[in-house]
Amino acid sequence: MLKKSFRLKTKDIKNFFSKKYKKIFTDILIVYFQENNLNHPRFAVSPKKEIFKKAVKRNKIKRQIYNILREILKTKKIKNYDFFIIIQKEENFLNLKELLIKILNNV
Repeated sequence: MLKKSFRLKTKDIKNFFSKKYKKIFTDILIVYFQENNLNHPRFAVSPKKEIFKKAVKRNKIKRQIYNILREILKTKKIKNYDFFIIIQKEENFLNLKELLIKILNNV
């Protein structure tokens, strides 16, 4: 799991969509992002309920994404953005990792 300082809270997510944001679409993920005034990035992950019907699967995919993000944060410096990630399709761990690294490097 990510540290609390790297996670978006519910009230922050509500404020997130009230401001201007940019988005990146892929077959597997939708990533919304905007700049923040902090010295570090923050993340929120939400799997689509239509795709992952059981809460067990949704929680597993969220844990995997947070684990990937934690590894990326250890090795690379990510700009000061708030990221809201929606998972649209079930994919294996390695493909998710490659895709997230590619997206976060291009932001």
